Amino acid sequence: MRVLTAAVLFFAFLFVPFSFAEAPRQPDYAKAEILSVVDQKVKVKVKSGKFQGKIISISHSSNGEGIMGGEMKVVPGDRVILYVEEYPTAAESPDGSPMFYIADYVRDTPLYWLAFFYVLSLVVVGGRKGVRALVSLVITIALIFFILFPLTLLGWNPLLVAVLVSALVSLIVFRIIGRKTIKSVSAAIGTVSGVAIAGLIAYVVGNLIHLSGLSSEEARILLYSMDLKIDFRGLLFAGILIGALGAVMDVGMSIASAIDEVRKVHPEANFKNLFDAGMNVGRDVMGTMSNTLILAYTGSALPLLLLILANDLSLAKVMNMELIAEELTRALAGSIGLILCIPITAFVSAILYEWYNNNSSKSIKL
Repeated sequence: MRVLTAAVLFFAFLFVPFSFAEAPRQPDYAKAEILSVVDQKVKVKVKSGKFQGKIISISHSSNGEGIMGGEMKVVPGDRVILYVEEYPTAAESPDGSPMFYIADYVRDTPLYWLAFFYVLSLVVVGGRKGVRALVSLVITIALIFFILFPLTLLGWNPLLVAVLVSALVSLIVFRIIGRKTIKSVSAAIGTVSGVAIAGLIAYVVGNLIHLSGLSSEEARILLYSMDLKIDFRGLLFAGILIGALGAVMDVGMSIASAIDEVRKVHPEANFKNLFDAGMNVGRDVMGTMSNTLILAYTGSALPLLLLILANDLSLAKVMNMELIAEELTRALAGSIGLILCIPITAFVSAILYEWYNNNSSKSIKL
């Protein structure tokens, strides 16, 4: 496992510099505090960046919009993000002085506190297991940001990379949480199988219904405004895999843990007993977790669903919209992968414990 972890980290950092080496120069932004608002003149004090400490006056309607859109009503004391155009054109600034615009509100501090309370809750309630869960979460995020994203930007097939990342996440996370046990191995195999099935179903159905992966505004921005060679259909399928991964991991570990507990109480239990126990637990878990997955996708699509309802579109029109087809494929493929994870995990776990009992060795090396 140490060798695997080292290899993953090496592989990740190997690609990071190349993936972002040619990134275009980003615009400058700075934090500022609103000092006063008089008519359409807003006085702010810059709190960060090259112009930190400077007090400037900006033209901005009190109920106007930021440069990113959306109403931005500011009052004294508000903390905002300034867009800084240090070298404007002569038409924008005849004297060549920098231009400042209110872009958005500062939101990071409350989010940092929210993250802190999440970590605190995890550690206080979970104890050592909570700490291990936190470590596994950090590793999961690192694998996504340092392997999935860079390789996708380099032109790799996002679906294949997502399968690789899902396998690595499952192996490493279950190793951290469940230690080196049959329970962890069974959960990992069941999880990888479940998400792979979800990805395969999404790929087949996506081809049948001609999904392009370009129904979202973000995908179209990537396509038209950036010179990136991205497989957008593969990116859609990769998103389905990653979206289902957490729920499938939960189900896989629940089944494996249940079988492990049955075996501890009844060491004489055979393959059929263990498999049946896992399936019984799986049937109970299946309903709630499927609802969780469906509701998560439904929640993310609420504005879209309300838009459809408000326009009173026909069922035929709705079912053939690519946005709806994407969401349905995402939810149903993920749910099928979750459901099939149950018998796979139960089968693998039961057969491994049967093998363990037959070999009657208490020091199995996994």
